[in-house]
Amino acid sequence: MPANLATYRRKRDFKRTPEPSGSAHRRARGNSFVVQKHVARRLHYDFRLELDGVLKSWAVPKGPSREPGEKRLAVQTEDHPLEYGRFHGVIPEGEYGAGKVELWDRGVWIPDGDPREGLARGRLKFRLQGKKLHGGWALVRMGRRNGSRNGKENWLLIKERGAMERGGAAELPSADGATIAGVTLTHPDRILYPAQGITKRDLARFYEEIADWILPHIVERPLSLVRCPEGQGKACFYQKHAGAGAPEALKGVKVKEKSAVRTYLYVEDLSGLISLVQMGVLELHPWGSRVGDLEHPDRLTFDLDPAPGLPWKRVVDGARRLRSLLAELRLSSFVKTTGGKGLHVVVPLASKQPWESVKGFARAIAESMARQAPGKYTASLSKANRKGEIFIDYLRNSQGATAVAAYSTRALAGAPVATPIAWDELGADLRSDHYTVENLPRRLASLKKDPWEGFLKSRQTLPSAARSPSGKKSVADE
Repeated sequence: MPANLATYRRKRDFKRTPEPSGSAHRRARGNSFVVQKHVARRLHYDFRLELDGVLKSWAVPKGPSREPGEKRLAVQTEDHPLEYGRFHGVIPEGEYGAGKVELWDRGVWIPDGDPREGLARGRLKFRLQGKKLHGGWALVRMGRRNGSRNGKENWLLIKERGAMERGGAAELPSADGATIAGVTLTHPDRILYPAQGITKRDLARFYEEIADWILPHIVERPLSLVRCPEGQGKACFYQKHAGAGAPEALKGVKVKEKSAVRTYLYVEDLSGLISLVQMGVLELHPWGSRVGDLEHPDRLTFDLDPAPGLPWKRVVDGARRLRSLLAELRLSSFVKTTGGKGLHVVVPLASKQPWESVKGFARAIAESMARQAPGKYTASLSKANRKGEIFIDYLRNSQGATAVAAYSTRALAGAPVATPIAWDELGADLRSDHYTVENLPRRLASLKKDPWEGFLKSRQTLPSAARSPSGKKSVADE
């Protein structure tokens, strides 16, 4: 752990506190600011400026004043991780800073000159562009006599008047973009998830942080995308084909469809993924095959889609039943939450059987479940006849069909993320929307092993004339 977050981590027990453990983003070049209302032993406001991959932080007992010339005490505290800029919640009793934390304001800051030099000499001038705070400000370190409290440096936060107010417009272009993983984001502070205050920049950093987890599931696969340029809850649309003006980091693959040859987008690396964030993409739905061999899928997906109002336990039981059915055919399967209301059960394959065979096998399994437990499961797409049943959706397994990617966000309230889990984690307390942009990085950092360990190396072949352990004819042959 980089030294500039060592103090932060030493003060907290991340098994108890919901605060992010975080990491120093050495490549980060953003300029966000956040003010958090902190109802701890005493009410105060935490003022944080992004610099060099962390949040430089001050505790302001009375909060920032919007009156020009008014001075407010600001006690400098330890650097916080960038992820803290999205944090809101309750720090439990007995933990450092116990109490309720709320997001009070956020936006971008534009330094006047070199901010590192300003901090070093104790006079940092800058402009804020937030929802509540605007205009020119200064942080001024107090003299030695009044400049330290319990080993912490005391500063004054001052709302400025005059030059910076009048000259701010000339500085605005530097706030219009942020560069992450080599991709420049326009409008980086556009809110994509309103309830959480998650911005385009936040989402890009989220994907940068979990890149090693998500990229193996999306690279070199044609993608269908859910784009929400103005954020979740506003107008969204589904995009399957490449459009004009696609970012350079995105690649294209030609696919022959019924009436024409169309180009689908795919990504090769993190810069491609961040380019999708720049486009306002909130959901990634990859094919089950790769661009080098589109005709032969390397994974099979069952989507357990429950009827409205169905108890979650029924969905869990259905996933376990499906796993057992596949195990009878000596097929290992893996489970993931969808971020919505259901579960996906995924079978990794050797990419040598055509789509038609894979879909036929999946359909046979779904129909077998429906026959074995009528009234509980259905293989029919019709919603009119689906009262109290779980649709075992096998239709994800045809060429051009997709399923939401592992570790993709969803365009749903709460910023949920489709998340691979281990079978022994599946239960009543872990709903499909349990993991989110805010809590998933903490989960991944705490894992001792990949919950889908072995998935990417597995090369299974679907049986064509296999028999179940009971000696009965396989569902694949019925």
